[in-house]
Amino acid sequence: MPRGRRTPALDRGGARIRKLIAFAALLLGVAATRGDAPPVFEQLRWTAPGAELALLSGQPAACLAPGDDALVRSGRALFGAPTLLGGQAAKAGLSCASCHINGRGNPHFLLAGVSAAPGTADVTNSFFSAARGNARFDPVVIPDLAMPGKISRDPDTRSLEPFVRNLIVEEFGGQEPTPATLEALAAYVRAVRPCTPERTAARRLDDQLGALDDGIAGAQLMIGRGDRQGAALSIAAMRHQLGLIAERYAGRGFAREQAALLTASRELRAIGDMSDPVRLAAALDRWKVDFDRGAAKRLRRAENRSLYEAGHLAQSQR
Repeated sequence: MPRGRRTPALDRGGARIRKLIAFAALLLGVAATRGDAPPVFEQLRWTAPGAELALLSGQPAACLAPGDDALVRSGRALFGAPTLLGGQAAKAGLSCASCHINGRGNPHFLLAGVSAAPGTADVTNSFFSAARGNARFDPVVIPDLAMPGKISRDPDTRSLEPFVRNLIVEEFGGQEPTPATLEALAAYVRAVRPCTPERTAARRLDDQLGALDDGIAGAQLMIGRGDRQGAALSIAAMRHQLGLIAERYAGRGFAREQAALLTASRELRAIGDMSDPVRLAAALDRWKVDFDRGAAKRLRRAENRSLYEAGHLAQSQR
Protein backbone atom coordinates (compact mmCIF):
# COMPACT_ATOMS: atom_id res chain seq x y z
CA MET A 1 0.00 0.00 0.00
CA PRO A 2 1.29 3.49 -0.74
CA ARG A 3 2.25 5.70 2.13
CA GLY A 4 1.22 9.27 1.46
CA ARG A 5 2.88 10.63 -1.70
CA ARG A 6 6.33 9.28 -1.06
CA THR A 7 7.89 6.23 -2.61
CA PRO A 8 6.56 3.36 -0.43
CA ALA A 9 9.07 1.81 1.92
CA LEU A 10 7.93 -1.58 0.71
CA ASP A 11 9.43 -0.78 -2.70
CA ARG A 12 12.94 0.14 -1.54
CA GLY A 13 15.40 -2.63 -2.26
CA GLY A 14 16.31 -4.83 0.67
CA ALA A 15 13.99 -2.93 3.00
CA ARG A 16 11.09 -4.29 0.98
CA ILE A 17 11.82 -7.87 2.02
CA ARG A 18 12.40 -6.96 5.67
CA LYS A 19 9.19 -5.01 5.93
CA LEU A 20 7.07 -7.59 4.14
CA ILE A 21 8.31 -10.22 6.57
CA ALA A 22 7.67 -7.93 9.53
CA PHE A 23 4.16 -7.02 8.37
CA ALA A 24 3.27 -10.67 7.75
CA ALA A 25 4.37 -11.40 11.32
CA LEU A 26 2.18 -8.60 12.64
CA LEU A 27 -0.86 -10.18 11.03
CA LEU A 28 -0.22 -13.20 13.27
CA GLY A 29 0.10 -10.98 16.31
CA VAL A 30 3.87 -10.77 16.65
CA ALA A 31 6.40 -8.14 15.61
CA ALA A 32 9.62 -8.77 13.76
CA THR A 33 12.38 -10.10 15.98
CA ARG A 34 15.31 -8.77 14.01
CA GLY A 35 17.10 -6.23 16.14
CA ASP A 36 18.45 -4.33 13.13
CA ALA A 37 15.11 -4.01 11.35
CA PRO A 38 13.31 -0.65 11.66
CA PRO A 39 10.03 -0.76 13.58
CA VAL A 40 7.00 -1.41 11.41
CA PHE A 41 3.84 0.51 12.27
CA GLU A 42 0.72 -0.42 10.34
CA GLN A 43 -0.76 3.07 10.78
CA LEU A 44 2.10 4.72 8.90
CA ARG A 45 0.93 3.10 5.68
CA TRP A 46 -1.77 5.79 5.52
CA THR A 47 -0.14 8.67 7.39
CA ALA A 48 0.98 12.00 5.94
CA PRO A 49 4.75 12.52 5.70
CA GLY A 50 6.03 14.40 8.73
CA ALA A 51 3.08 13.38 10.90
CA GLU A 52 4.40 9.97 11.90
CA LEU A 53 5.51 10.82 15.41
CA ALA A 54 2.41 12.91 16.13
CA LEU A 55 0.13 10.02 15.15
CA LEU A 56 2.08 7.34 16.97
CA SER A 57 2.46 9.29 20.19
CA GLY A 58 -0.87 11.10 20.57
CA GLN A 59 -4.58 10.84 19.89
CA PRO A 60 -7.82 12.66 20.64
CA ALA A 61 -9.02 11.87 24.14
CA ALA A 62 -11.97 9.48 24.23
CA CYS A 63 -15.21 10.81 25.70
CA LEU A 64 -18.47 8.84 25.61
CA ALA A 65 -22.00 9.59 26.70
CA PRO A 66 -23.47 7.32 29.38
CA GLY A 67 -25.58 4.46 28.08
CA ASP A 68 -25.57 0.71 27.54
CA ASP A 69 -21.96 0.07 28.46
CA ALA A 70 -21.77 -3.50 27.11
CA LEU A 71 -23.28 -2.54 23.76
CA VAL A 72 -21.06 0.55 23.40
CA ARG A 73 -17.95 -1.43 24.29
CA SER A 74 -18.89 -4.07 21.75
CA GLY A 75 -19.30 -1.40 19.08
CA ARG A 76 -15.99 0.20 20.00
CA ALA A 77 -14.22 -3.15 19.60
CA LEU A 78 -15.82 -3.75 16.19
CA PHE A 79 -14.98 -0.17 15.18
CA GLY A 80 -11.30 -1.10 15.43
CA ALA A 81 -11.56 -4.38 13.49
CA PRO A 82 -10.27 -4.27 9.87
CA THR A 83 -12.13 -7.51 9.12
CA LEU A 84 -15.40 -5.64 9.59
CA LEU A 85 -14.77 -3.66 6.40
CA GLY A 86 -13.39 -6.57 4.40
CA GLY A 87 -11.88 -6.32 0.92
CA GLN A 88 -8.91 -4.09 0.26
CA ALA A 89 -9.41 -2.18 3.51
CA ALA A 90 -9.00 -5.33 5.58
CA LYS A 91 -5.94 -6.39 3.61
CA ALA A 92 -4.36 -3.00 4.36
CA GLY A 93 -5.31 -3.15 8.04
CA LEU A 94 -7.76 -0.25 7.74
CA SER A 95 -10.62 -0.12 10.21
CA CYS A 96 -13.25 2.50 11.01
CA ALA A 97 -10.88 3.70 13.74
CA SER A 98 -8.13 4.38 11.20
CA CYS A 99 -10.04 7.40 9.91
CA HIS A 100 -11.97 8.12 13.12
CA ILE A 101 -9.52 7.86 16.01
CA ASN A 102 -11.54 7.37 19.19
CA GLY A 103 -14.56 8.16 17.07
CA ARG A 104 -13.26 11.58 16.10
CA GLY A 105 -11.31 12.39 12.93
CA ASN A 106 -7.76 11.81 11.69
CA PRO A 107 -6.10 14.95 10.29
CA HIS A 108 -3.01 12.89 9.39
CA PHE A 109 -4.75 10.32 7.17
CA LEU A 110 -3.20 10.29 3.70
CA LEU A 111 -3.51 7.42 1.25
CA ALA A 112 -2.30 7.89 -2.31
CA GLY A 113 -5.14 7.67 -4.81
CA VAL A 114 -7.70 8.02 -2.03
CA SER A 115 -6.71 11.29 -0.29
CA ALA A 116 -6.16 14.72 -1.84
CA ALA A 117 -4.74 16.26 1.33
CA PRO A 118 -4.15 15.00 4.86
CA GLY A 119 -7.43 14.33 6.60
CA THR A 120 -9.40 13.57 3.43
CA ALA A 121 -10.61 10.39 1.75
CA ASP A 122 -12.57 9.46 -1.37
CA VAL A 123 -15.01 6.83 -0.11
CA THR A 124 -16.48 6.41 -3.61
CA ASN A 125 -13.13 5.17 -4.88
CA SER A 126 -13.34 1.80 -6.65
CA PHE A 127 -10.17 0.75 -4.79
CA PHE A 128 -12.40 -0.10 -1.84
CA SER A 129 -15.53 -1.29 -3.65
CA ALA A 130 -16.84 -1.34 -7.20
CA ALA A 131 -20.37 -0.89 -5.85
CA ARG A 132 -19.77 2.77 -4.93
CA GLY A 133 -17.00 3.57 -7.43
CA ASN A 134 -18.06 6.63 -9.42
CA ALA A 135 -14.97 6.99 -11.67
CA ARG A 136 -14.26 10.43 -10.15
CA PHE A 137 -11.66 11.58 -7.66
CA ASP A 138 -13.69 13.46 -5.08
CA PRO A 139 -12.20 13.14 -1.61
CA VAL A 140 -13.91 14.88 1.29
CA VAL A 141 -12.77 15.84 4.77
CA ILE A 142 -13.05 12.91 7.17
CA PRO A 143 -15.86 13.87 9.55
CA ASP A 144 -15.59 14.04 13.32
CA LEU A 145 -18.23 11.62 14.57
CA ALA A 146 -18.73 13.65 17.75
CA MET A 147 -20.17 16.47 15.65
CA PRO A 148 -23.69 16.57 14.13
CA GLY A 149 -23.74 15.13 10.61
CA LYS A 150 -26.08 14.49 7.72
CA ILE A 151 -27.42 11.34 9.39
CA SER A 152 -29.52 11.64 12.53
CA ARG A 153 -28.04 10.07 15.67
CA ASP A 154 -31.46 9.90 17.31
CA PRO A 155 -31.99 6.24 18.25
CA ASP A 156 -35.73 6.64 17.66
CA THR A 157 -35.21 7.31 13.95
CA ARG A 158 -33.03 4.19 13.44
CA SER A 159 -31.43 5.94 10.45
CA LEU A 160 -27.86 5.38 11.60
CA GLU A 161 -28.00 1.58 11.34
CA PRO A 162 -28.75 1.40 7.58
CA PHE A 163 -26.18 4.13 6.95
CA VAL A 164 -23.49 2.13 8.74
CA ARG A 165 -24.58 -1.00 6.90
CA ASN A 166 -24.17 0.72 3.52
CA LEU A 167 -20.73 1.98 4.50
CA ILE A 168 -19.59 -1.56 5.32
CA VAL A 169 -21.19 -3.42 2.43
CA GLU A 170 -21.28 -0.90 -0.41
CA GLU A 171 -18.40 1.50 0.23
CA PHE A 172 -15.93 -1.11 1.45
CA GLY A 173 -17.25 -4.43 0.14
CA GLY A 174 -17.50 -5.99 3.59
CA GLN A 175 -19.65 -8.90 4.64
CA GLU A 176 -23.29 -8.20 5.42
CA PRO A 177 -23.31 -7.29 9.12
CA THR A 178 -25.71 -8.91 11.54
CA PRO A 179 -28.40 -6.87 13.31
CA ALA A 180 -26.48 -7.17 16.59
CA THR A 181 -23.29 -5.89 14.94
CA LEU A 182 -25.11 -2.89 13.49
CA GLU A 183 -26.79 -2.17 16.82
CA ALA A 184 -23.44 -2.21 18.62
CA LEU A 185 -21.69 0.00 16.06
CA ALA A 186 -24.55 2.49 16.07
CA ALA A 187 -24.56 2.56 19.88
CA TYR A 188 -20.86 3.40 19.90
CA VAL A 189 -21.16 6.14 17.27
CA ARG A 190 -24.10 7.68 19.13
CA ALA A 191 -22.07 7.64 22.36
CA VAL A 192 -19.05 9.52 20.93
CA ARG A 193 -18.84 13.04 22.34
CA PRO A 194 -16.31 15.89 22.19
CA CYS A 195 -14.33 16.26 25.38
CA THR A 196 -14.81 19.46 27.37
CA PRO A 197 -12.31 20.97 27.21
CA GLU A 198 -10.87 19.30 24.11
CA ARG A 199 -7.67 17.47 24.87
CA THR A 200 -5.31 14.89 23.51
CA ALA A 201 -3.95 11.78 25.19
CA ALA A 202 -0.75 9.81 24.85
CA ARG A 203 -0.90 6.39 23.23
CA ARG A 204 -0.17 3.81 25.90
CA LEU A 205 -0.27 0.06 26.41
CA ASP A 206 -3.49 0.54 28.36
CA ASP A 207 -5.20 1.61 25.12
CA GLN A 208 -4.75 -1.83 23.59
CA LEU A 209 -5.34 -3.69 26.85
CA GLY A 210 -8.60 -1.79 27.24
CA ALA A 211 -9.51 -2.68 23.65
CA LEU A 212 -8.94 -6.34 24.48
CA ASP A 213 -11.40 -5.97 27.37
CA ASP A 214 -13.88 -4.39 24.93
CA GLY A 215 -13.40 -7.33 22.59
CA ILE A 216 -14.10 -9.83 25.38
CA ALA A 217 -17.22 -7.92 26.42
CA GLY A 218 -18.33 -7.70 22.80
CA ALA A 219 -17.73 -11.36 22.06
CA GLN A 220 -19.64 -12.41 25.18
CA LEU A 221 -22.50 -10.09 24.23
CA MET A 222 -22.65 -11.59 20.74
CA ILE A 223 -22.47 -15.14 22.08
CA GLY A 224 -25.37 -14.36 24.40
CA ARG A 225 -27.38 -13.16 21.42
CA GLY A 226 -26.54 -16.23 19.38
CA ASP A 227 -24.55 -14.14 16.90
CA ARG A 228 -21.64 -16.32 15.79
CA GLN A 229 -20.49 -13.82 13.16
CA GLY A 230 -20.43 -10.95 15.63
CA ALA A 231 -18.44 -13.03 18.11
CA ALA A 232 -15.92 -13.95 15.41
CA LEU A 233 -15.50 -10.28 14.49
CA SER A 234 -14.95 -9.39 18.14
CA ILE A 235 -12.24 -12.03 18.44
CA ALA A 236 -10.64 -10.79 15.22
CA ALA A 237 -10.64 -7.28 16.72
CA MET A 238 -8.77 -8.63 19.75
CA ARG A 239 -6.14 -10.33 17.61
CA HIS A 240 -5.65 -7.06 15.74
CA GLN A 241 -5.03 -5.26 19.03
CA LEU A 242 -2.41 -7.86 19.94
CA GLY A 243 -0.70 -6.98 16.66
CA LEU A 244 -0.72 -3.29 17.58
CA ILE A 245 0.89 -4.15 20.90
CA ALA A 246 3.52 -6.25 19.12
CA GLU A 247 4.54 -3.25 17.02
CA ARG A 248 5.69 -1.52 20.19
CA TYR A 249 7.76 -4.45 21.43
CA ALA A 250 9.86 -4.95 18.31
CA GLY A 251 13.56 -5.71 18.18
CA ARG A 252 16.10 -7.34 20.44
CA GLY A 253 15.27 -7.69 24.09
CA PHE A 254 11.57 -8.47 23.60
CA ALA A 255 11.65 -12.12 22.62
CA ARG A 256 9.55 -13.19 25.62
CA GLU A 257 6.98 -10.46 25.06
CA GLN A 258 6.72 -11.34 21.38
CA ALA A 259 6.37 -15.04 22.16
CA ALA A 260 3.62 -14.31 24.69
CA LEU A 261 1.72 -12.18 22.18
CA LEU A 262 2.01 -14.80 19.46
CA THR A 263 0.79 -17.51 21.83
CA ALA A 264 -2.14 -15.35 22.93
CA SER A 265 -3.10 -14.67 19.31
CA ARG A 266 -2.94 -18.34 18.37
CA GLU A 267 -5.05 -19.25 21.39
CA LEU A 268 -7.69 -16.73 20.32
CA ARG A 269 -7.69 -18.16 16.83
CA ALA A 270 -8.32 -21.65 18.25
CA ILE A 271 -11.04 -20.33 20.55
CA GLY A 272 -12.71 -18.61 17.62
CA ASP A 273 -12.97 -21.95 15.84
CA MET A 274 -15.11 -23.43 18.62
CA SER A 275 -18.66 -24.14 17.52
CA ASP A 276 -20.27 -24.65 20.92
CA PRO A 277 -21.27 -21.26 22.38
CA VAL A 278 -20.99 -22.41 26.00
CA ARG A 279 -17.45 -23.71 25.48
CA LEU A 280 -16.57 -20.59 23.50
CA ALA A 281 -17.74 -18.22 26.25
CA ALA A 282 -15.91 -20.21 28.95
CA ALA A 283 -12.72 -20.38 26.87
CA LEU A 284 -12.74 -16.60 26.38
CA ASP A 285 -13.05 -16.05 30.12
CA ARG A 286 -10.13 -18.44 30.78
CA TRP A 287 -8.06 -16.75 28.08
CA LYS A 288 -8.59 -13.36 29.69
CA VAL A 289 -7.59 -14.60 33.15
CA ASP A 290 -4.47 -16.29 31.79
CA PHE A 291 -3.54 -13.28 29.66
CA ASP A 292 -3.90 -10.83 32.56
CA ARG A 293 -1.83 -13.03 34.86
CA GLY A 294 0.90 -13.70 32.34
CA ALA A 295 1.39 -11.68 29.17
CA ALA A 296 -0.21 -8.45 30.39
CA LYS A 297 1.99 -8.33 33.49
CA ARG A 298 5.09 -8.95 31.40
CA LEU A 299 4.10 -6.24 28.93
CA ARG A 300 3.49 -3.72 31.70
CA ARG A 301 6.89 -4.41 33.24
CA ALA A 302 8.59 -3.79 29.89
CA GLU A 303 6.47 -0.82 28.79
CA ASN A 304 9.09 1.80 29.71
CA ARG A 305 11.57 0.02 27.41
CA SER A 306 9.09 -0.35 24.56
CA LEU A 307 8.03 2.01 21.78
CA TYR A 308 5.15 3.20 23.93
CA GLU A 309 7.79 5.24 25.78
CA ALA A 310 8.03 8.67 24.12
CA GLY A 311 11.82 8.86 23.98
CA HIS A 312 12.28 5.41 22.46
CA LEU A 313 9.50 6.08 19.96
CA ALA A 314 11.05 9.38 18.86
CA GLN A 315 14.43 7.71 18.44
CA SER A 316 12.90 4.98 16.30
CA GLN A 317 11.54 7.56 13.85
CA ARG A 318 14.86 9.28 13.19
